[in-house]
Amino acid sequence: MEITVVFLLLCSACFYLALPSSHLRVFFLVERKNRIDALQLCKDSNSTLTTVYDDKEDLHFIRKLIHENIYRVWVGLSHTRDNVSTWSDGVPFTFNASVVTLGTGDQICEAMDKNTWKGFNCSDRIPFMCYNKTDEYILIEKKKNWCQAQKYCRTHYTDLVSISNQTQNQEVIQMGKNRTFWIGLLHDEWEWEDKTCSTFRHWMPIFPSSSSPRQHGSVLLSFSDIFFLLPFAVDNESSGLCSKGNTRIRVINQTLTWEKAFDYCTENHKVLLWINSPSDQEAVEQWLNHTEVSGPLWLGLRQSHLFGFWIWANESSSEVVEYNKWKNGTVPELPLSHHCGAIAKEDDYMWSDKDCRLQLPFLCEEDMN
Repeated sequence: MEITVVFLLLCSACFYLALPSSHLRVFFLVERKNRIDALQLCKDSNSTLTTVYDDKEDLHFIRKLIHENIYRVWVGLSHTRDNVSTWSDGVPFTFNASVVTLGTGDQICEAMDKNTWKGFNCSDRIPFMCYNKTDEYILIEKKKNWCQAQKYCRTHYTDLVSISNQTQNQEVIQMGKNRTFWIGLLHDEWEWEDKTCSTFRHWMPIFPSSSSPRQHGSVLLSFSDIFFLLPFAVDNESSGLCSKGNTRIRVINQTLTWEKAFDYCTENHKVLLWINSPSDQEAVEQWLNHTEVSGPLWLGLRQSHLFGFWIWANESSSEVVEYNKWKNGTVPELPLSHHCGAIAKEDDYMWSDKDCRLQLPFLCEEDMN
């Protein structure tokens, strides 16, 4: 990794064009409306009803974001299809060794369990199998939920493995070594507005998803500081929670050096976080304002030891820093500057240069498309 970063810092020919101005997710509430009107209000602001990705970071943020007198908000989940089974890579669902019962409304993902197909809750964390363009099968021992496994396979290989015939089925079984692991089959009648993958299905127990008719969307309901999804008729009214931007901010509350943080984000998410615009800065400030974390936190900022310019660093590309929010409005310059950049809530979300050997918490970004 160190060689890569040094190369990027020296190679001005490697600089890429700026990312879209709103690549980081930013959130806002719209007034009480029925679901169709709430969705339209989001779209009028180039956003959509929010996807909830987990019951920890996202729900914790939402709990802090919404006003105390708002206990129910429209989110992006809706019942759009019946008895649907799809392969992650889009190949036709023709070969079937599943014993999953369709029509329950639950989100079920298929796994190979000791050489037999078996449905699991998609939020379960188990190993998974990817394939690459040469149809090679790769068993990944990391334990992830189905959506995380899909993202990993698409990032590092081609996709989660799909199975179209008995021959492929036997090959997958052989490569699986009698383990339990995800394959690429999803059974799900509900869909998020932005079409991204989320295993969040925290249904209110007295209103199971299977009882909801097709025309229902869902709201996120706060009950005694606990959030549940609740199927909700589209003509009922509720506030809407909108978001725009396709990149999720991840706060990693463990302390690492800048280079170790760089490696962690690259391996587990996408990259140490970049801030390319005022909209991105607003998204980071909003997220940190509603999460408990002490700063400063590493960003993807790195300075050339030779030339002094600052870049946003990535494994395969980099970008010269144009928009910035340096502390005191002054860009740190050689020879007095440190060579890595961080952001701190305590400094009014200003950026500052830090010794790269310091161990700090950090921000990753995660592409949800």
